[in-house]
Amino acid sequence: MKKISRRRFLDASSAAGAVAALTTATSDPAPEFPEYPDDGTAEPRADRITIAGIHRPQSLDPGLATDSETERIIRQIFEPLIGIDQNTGSFEPLLAQEWEVSDDELTYTFTVRRNVLFHDGSELTAETVVENFQRWGRLDFLYGFGNISQSVPLAFPTVFGGFMDAEECVLESVEAADDRTVVLTLREPVVYLLQALTLPAFGIASAQVLVDSDPGLASRSPVGTGPYELIETDTEDNSQLRLRAFPQYWDGAEGPEEVIVHPLPRSFDRLRELQRGQVDIYDLITVDNLRSLVQSGRMILQRDPFSILYMGFNLDHPVMSDITVREAAARAVNRPQLVQEIFLEGSRPAYQFTPAALSVHSDTAQQYSYSPTEAADLLAESEYDGEPLDFYYPISTTRSYLPRPEAVFAAIAADLTAAGFTIRPKPVRWDDGYVDQVMGDSSRALHLLGRNGGFRSPHAFLSPLFGQATREFNFDDADLVDLLNEARGESEEEARAELYRETADLIQERLPALPLAYPISGLALNSRVTDYPMSPVLNERFQEIRLNDM
Repeated sequence: MKKISRRRFLDASSAAGAVAALTTATSDPAPEFPEYPDDGTAEPRADRITIAGIHRPQSLDPGLATDSETERIIRQIFEPLIGIDQNTGSFEPLLAQEWEVSDDELTYTFTVRRNVLFHDGSELTAETVVENFQRWGRLDFLYGFGNISQSVPLAFPTVFGGFMDAEECVLESVEAADDRTVVLTLREPVVYLLQALTLPAFGIASAQVLVDSDPGLASRSPVGTGPYELIETDTEDNSQLRLRAFPQYWDGAEGPEEVIVHPLPRSFDRLRELQRGQVDIYDLITVDNLRSLVQSGRMILQRDPFSILYMGFNLDHPVMSDITVREAAARAVNRPQLVQEIFLEGSRPAYQFTPAALSVHSDTAQQYSYSPTEAADLLAESEYDGEPLDFYYPISTTRSYLPRPEAVFAAIAADLTAAGFTIRPKPVRWDDGYVDQVMGDSSRALHLLGRNGGFRSPHAFLSPLFGQATREFNFDDADLVDLLNEARGESEEEARAELYRETADLIQERLPALPLAYPISGLALNSRVTDYPMSPVLNERFQEIRLNDM
């Protein structure tokens, strides 16, 4: 996570080569967000910037944040106790001015900053922090048991092992010792706790919107301490989100006075608006647009790879419950070719679920290297009789881990078909509830999905996917859960790394999903932008953006 002057750029000649090598493929309860008229707000102004995003946030309740587009906005409005150093990637003080950890790593004492105001004018206190923790620990109750946990696991139960008062939850209590001191007491150590508390899901909201009888108020009226606040409006004919610098921000807001986030799911639309001068930043560029960007002289920046794309299996499906069939599918997919032809240069094939930067790869884990002959043989040995298998994939979207979902699906489906599988495509628009539809279809056989790492620990990848029973894979393995729980409390680094390697071995042996790629993601800037706070964990706070005319 470095400034532009110290970052690597995509090489123009390599980009052009990647474009030339690309294989063509077939393409192409929610909160009420403010709407804006087409009133010329995209016109360049010294105090305003427009970012071409992907989708509107699913919710502006920090505790419910699970996707990168939601987290992008939440990071601007809310702040957690712990921040991330933009230069080193290490954690640093934010709303917590300082903290102490007991020798047994069971007690964390945070000192909250003085003179920090929420956007509604109320003051940050230790009691407000406590109310937020208690609310995150009760979200399953507030929103109705099962309603918010049926798709993607939330941050609180993932980090602490479960919701408050559940037997598996390791957070024993959170208390305000005085108006500036918060004490967290654990039943068992959580060695990555400080890193995890940097997640936008732990953004502190004003006590005024933490209303048990109306849990959706925190999303409808997002009030945090962040450098930007959401501007309200009554119009209903545009989907853009407009953020305005909070004049009483405790650390000062040096960035643009106003930031417009314009959701454009299709990569071509984001490129067009950048080239027309209607947006300043085009995020999640794709290989098929590189040539136009290079030819127009755009500055292109890339994030270090910190996400995973995978193909998931539904182990409740009568065919996919057979490990031989899953192994056949794993052998059928040509991951090196997939990455070379569809992803940005610098992306790598994935054979485990943690990026190499975390240094916990196992040398003994099964890789399932590409072998169409072995795939066909395995399939012939199984009881699969050629029945169509529903394969879900998103359309009309771009994700940090899945830049061109239609092309990725087409390539994988071709490989599986060549091995003897009969694939029935199930395309679903992301905005039509792709994740919920995937989880809700019991007849689903396969699907495409991924995860971006929220903090620098293998737990950020492994625990949400395999640390508890989920509807995604219908896979609940007690041995995996035990390994991850043991790693959660292991303070010795190498012993902890070995536990993660054992976890990788077990995941690859049981094969609930197939890792496909560690993608590079990047963005393109127009000439107005001189600095953008790139971050592999997407900790990209807009007040760090710098413009020529600021």
